Amino acid sequence: MAHTDLGYLERFCKGDRSRMEKYIRLYMDASPGLFAQLQERQAAGDAEALAISAHSLRPQVNYMGAQGLFDLLTAIELRARAEGASACATQVTEACDLNENVMAELRSALGHP
Repeated sequence: MAHTDLGYLERFCKGDRSRMEKYIRLYMDASPGLFAQLQERQAAGDAEALAISAHSLRPQVNYMGAQGLFDLLTAIELRARAEGASACATQVTEACDLNENVMAELRSALGHP
């Protein structure tokens, strides 16, 4: 099952492959640190910071067409605000794992195994 759909990015970049690759590389460079921050904020019990982190990741994930990850980040944001950071532990782990799958697909799209 595919975790990404680069059709949105392709439309956004008007089919310009080099521009698409630039955005993919930016995501691949930034996302490990951003997902680590998500984990740190969850572990620290900071519900508002966790919600903000999840919310801020959504546009980047959306550009990569990672709808499942986008939906999970939305759920984390809402749950953190409603139930606190500790209620989001499983979802944060799932999001980080799912991002690994997204990253693998993006590496493949760039021609890197």
